[in-house]
Amino acid sequence: MRQLKALVIAALALVFVAGAGTGAWIGSLAAARQEPRKLDRRVQDFQRFFDLSPTQVRQLREILYDHDQKKERIRQLTPEQSRELRTLEAESRGRIRQILTEEQAREYDRRVAAR
Repeated sequence: MRQLKALVIAALALVFVAGAGTGAWIGSLAAARQEPRKLDRRVQDFQRFFDLSPTQVRQLREILYDHDQKKERIRQLTPEQSRELRTLEAESRGRIRQILTEEQAREYDRRVAAR
């Protein structure tokens, strides 16, 4: 009787672990599929707010993609390295400002400050 009870508990634990692993795997696949759409949405938001030229759109897409790649690597590091993430954010904002006109940069600064 004890062996049967232990077997049932082990089977339930195995099902739980397998379900959790499958859920995590499916979640990571879904997130990976969302990333290009998030980037596109961010670029579209910039385009709508700042009336970017095609060159600026291309440059912005490169900056945001680079930013996302670096941010993902930083997220995998220890919590003490969050300073590096803040530095990355500031660096990316500076790079974005460089591709904007003066008028666009003022609006960008206003929107960043409002966050």
